Amino acid sequence: MELLLVEFPHTEFTGEILAELTRLQDAGTINVLDALAIRRDLDGDVEWLEAVDAGSELGDLVGEPAGLLAEDDVDAIAEDLAPGSAVGMLVFEHTWATGLAGAVRDAGGRLIDMTTVPAAAIEELAAALSEED
Repeated sequence: MELLLVEFPHTEFTGEILAELTRLQDAGTINVLDALAIRRDLDGDVEWLEAVDAGSELGDLVGEPAGLLAEDDVDAIAEDLAPGSAVGMLVFEHTWATGLAGAVRDAGGRLIDMTTVPAAAIEELAAALSEED
């Protein structure tokens, strides 16, 4: 299970993120368990919406929220949110990994660690490698 926090320097969205999440879920790559959006208007007021309140498409994608995100999460994020910006919070599971996890267990193995490498680190490594060429 992953918790993804994404910050945006604006509060208006046109649907391309939702379309990609829907594609990933329909393909069986991920299962969206919970989502919410937090935005701070230019006056500094904070508004937050759970998936079921944010629109029918996001509500349909998430279904019944798992209850993994709550007002405490909003308070912690909103504290540092600049006026006119927004944060999306998404909890999802990697459904693509179900078969792999079963195969590992069937072979007597167990997961001992998993790390997500930040995109910035990968970009830095790629730049360093291209300089060597």
